[in-house]
Parts: sequence; structure tokens; C-alpha cells
Amino acid sequence: MAAVVDTLTRAFDPDPILNWAFPPAAANREQSMAAFFRITTELLLEHGGQVGVAPEYAAVAVWSPPGEPALSELEQTRYFQRLADACGECGERAVALMRALDDQHPPGLPAHYHVMFAAARPEPAAVGRAVLLIRALLKLEELRGCGLYAEASSPQNRDLWLEMGLRRVGDEIVLPAGGPSLYPVWRAPDPPAA
Repeated sequence: MAAVVDTLTRAFDPDPILNWAFPPAAANREQSMAAFFRITTELLLEHGGQVGVAPEYAAVAVWSPPGEPALSELEQTRYFQRLADACGECGERAVALMRALDDQHPPGLPAHYHVMFAAARPEPAAVGRAVLLIRALLKLEELRGCGLYAEASSPQNRDLWLEMGLRRVGDEIVLPAGGPSLYPVWRAPDPPAA
């Protein structure tokens, strides 16, 4: 888990969404971001999620299967409290980010996998590995009959998803207090094999 969290923390360091949730001037920013990624990834894994990695953890993707994580109200409250406690002065914004993703998930989508995180280390070669990792995910046999949903954290990331065959879906997710937007993207389920 440590290598996954390290890659996510490094990759999202300059990201506009994470800079909103974990401002660069915040005390213990890196530790707070690492706690955010660890707690969220552990939650997804506890509910059937999976982690895909490129060699040497140059790129990482974390996703959950259709219908997961279907948290009870108590589980969600505990998750948000863990985030708030572990992320220190950034805890309130970390919780606001995750609430926004939950509250603004486009309604009525067919069964789908949800890619929570997809990232590459800042080294130049790693970005290509991230694209290869997502393309491999899109070809997984278990995706047959299910869609794929993600929230791109920047216009550049949105464009990468669109180049891989996804399309925009729903409204932009605008974070509170003048925060930046996330861009929901979607790939419809493959038609059944004849």
C-alpha cells in the first residue's frame, strides 16, 4: 500500500483539485495527502475495489466495481471522520471533496466501474505508463456489460480520458468556496457479444 500511496501523493502534488483540498502552504501537507489516499484506497479495497499498477509503481489506478462502495450511513460517517482526523487542517476540505463526488455523481448511469484515482509519477515516461494502464483497464474482460466512470481533475486529464474513448457526462462538479471543477467522463458498456 505504501508504494501506491507514494505514487498517488507525488502524482497529484500539482493537481488543481488536490491543491484546493490541500493548499501548498498547509502544515504537514504531504502527510495529509498521503493519509487521504491511504484511507480512501483502503475503503475501496474493503468494498471489492482493485488497484492496478505499472512496473515500479510508475502509474497507479484505483477503481471500484459496480455498486460499490455501497456504504451504510454509519460507514460513510466513519469514513468522513477518519479523513477529517487524519488530514489535519485540510480535513474539512478533504471531506468536502469526497462529499461533492458522492452528491454530484450523475444519476441513472447503468452498472459501471468507478475509477477513483488514475495517476503517474512526475517522471516523463510515467505518463505514458498511466495511459497504458487505463487502456488495459478498459480492455479487461470483467468490464464487459459494464460502463466506466471517472472524474477528471483538470482539463488536461479530461482530454486524456476523451482521447481514450470516454465522453463527457453530467455537469462539471464545482467544489465549494470558489474551488476548481472536476469533469465527469463516461464510457458506455460494450454491447453483448453475438
